[in-house]
Amino acid sequence: RRSGAMLATRALRSLRQARVPSGRMWRRFWAETGGGRTGVDAPSWLCFGAAGAAVASWGCSKEAECQDKPVLHANFIADAVDKALPAVVNVTAGVVSHRGWFPQEGLSAGSGFLIRSDGLVVTNAHVVQGALNGQIHCTLNDGRTFEGSLESLDRASDIALVRLHKAEDLPVAKIGSSAALRVGEWVVALGSPLTLQNSCTAGIVSALARHGSEIGMANGRTDFIQTDAAINIGNSGGPLVNLAGEVVGISTLKAQGTDGIGFAIPMDSAWLVVKSLLKHGRVIRPYIGIKMVAVDPNGRGGGQPGQPKPNRLGLKVMVVEVAPLSPAAKAGVRPGDIILYFRGKPVKSPAQVVERVGLEFGTEIPLSVQRDNEVMELKIVTEAENRRARL
Repeated sequence: RRSGAMLATRALRSLRQARVPSGRMWRRFWAETGGGRTGVDAPSWLCFGAAGAAVASWGCSKEAECQDKPVLHANFIADAVDKALPAVVNVTAGVVSHRGWFPQEGLSAGSGFLIRSDGLVVTNAHVVQGALNGQIHCTLNDGRTFEGSLESLDRASDIALVRLHKAEDLPVAKIGSSAALRVGEWVVALGSPLTLQNSCTAGIVSALARHGSEIGMANGRTDFIQTDAAINIGNSGGPLVNLAGEVVGISTLKAQGTDGIGFAIPMDSAWLVVKSLLKHGRVIRPYIGIKMVAVDPNGRGGGQPGQPKPNRLGLKVMVVEVAPLSPAAKAGVRPGDIILYFRGKPVKSPAQVVERVGLEFGTEIPLSVQRDNEVMELKIVTEAENRRARL
């Protein structure tokens, strides 16, 4: 049985072998690197493994690289919350339910965040879409309350805008980019779960680009951020923020009957919807005019658009129908074409094509298709979606 002294001796030996400074040299090294400013007794990048060996959690190979890395401290979550929480809003609305024979009045509660100082709030559409007379009640982090009204919403993306009345000089959330997120990155969910205002939960990004079809949303056009930060009833519409306090997602739903599996709308996608709602009052989605199916070039069969595959390796996207006079028809796309690249990226499922069409019409989209063993480069100019077709 090894004693604590033996383990400490092994740890010191490992430190010497790793050439980590100790004693006077350690104090000098700690002072020169600014470690004393963090308020802890040892550098946060140094930890001891089970065998007592010192390891650098960053894995920096050069001293300059280590100096550029941010140091996590005891309040790194609290600092992110301090930056983002002032712009978080508790949203409640009286709603009417038509279940059964008679309509029943109830209360819908959720969260949101301010994007303009004159009182423009972003939230989930399912929180406010049934508001009685369009009236919504909002409470800020500092306790101030405002009456608001539904300005516009988009059910397909589950995003709505609420206008607060008689509001000015309100705190505004800083909008970040979800494209920069990485799996394993820290995130914080802010909102009012179970009407408990000003709540925060922390976790990591568990997965990126989780398509709606993977979580039971057959008609979903949006990919989601999966996180283990707790998201519960009432969090809907609240911001998911990174450690810089920037909004990188909108908390939307959780997996039923589970803990630690929540989903948020990526902010890059949500912001396109917000801009369209502000400009047009609704989301006018782009239309290219094709129907697609995932196929196996080895002849083992394909699948329907949007459905996940047990094994996507080797799958390709085949065009099965092109609408007459559509943007795709004008670009020269034909039934039977295999889409190899769309917007410069390889595609293996119809869902990837739908995602990369985006939310802006009038844009030129390059694509590469294979036709009769020949690769062709085409360009589709998207048009505003109409009632004739979805894609």
